[in-house]
Amino acid sequence: MEKYGKLTISFVKRQYYPHLLLTLLFVAVSGGFVSFKGLESVQAAKVMEMYVAFTGILLFTPLFMPEQDKEIWNLERSKKTSMWKVYLPRLLLALIVCIAVISLFLGLMVKGGGMFDAARLFRGACCEIFFLGSIGFFASAVTNQVVIGYMVAVIYFAVNIGGGKRMWNFALFKMMKGDYGTWIFWLLGAAALFVSGIVVREKVGS
Repeated sequence: MEKYGKLTISFVKRQYYPHLLLTLLFVAVSGGFVSFKGLESVQAAKVMEMYVAFTGILLFTPLFMPEQDKEIWNLERSKKTSMWKVYLPRLLLALIVCIAVISLFLGLMVKGGGMFDAARLFRGACCEIFFLGSIGFFASAVTNQVVIGYMVAVIYFAVNIGGGKRMWNFALFKMMKGDYGTWIFWLLGAAALFVSGIVVREKVGS
């Protein structure tokens, strides 16, 4: 496990830190784009679904970035490295950072005197944001192109703005409409795409 821990640290230092810094900047400038004072349920949900949701794309999509380099990819394969053990710590790191960002925004809204069910919003926001991020994660896994992963996730986000009804229970922006019951579909969808993405990369490397 020590080997995989070192690989994760190397990943953060070499490829992931710009995305972490961008996420930090995203949080730092949020006050200029959203209000945290006296938000009601619909307004608080809008902050999560229309703004915080992008952290999922930022954090989960680039997790396969090192393997885009053929030299790194061939080196890992030559050492018969279990790729799922490489990817799982990266995914867990992204999950932890994402939950921290969601918690921070939720705390700011609660501190600002928000009138909403914080626990319900937190659960829904985590599941929805994980799901959106998993789309970029999976697209990146299949294509081995982080840029395409970003594009697919952003396109899915954009399509839902005008045509969410076609996405059934996997449509975004449900909480702004007062529907908090689809969190389980987002969670299951995210889990399926995260696992499928890792399986795809494992098969490629075998």
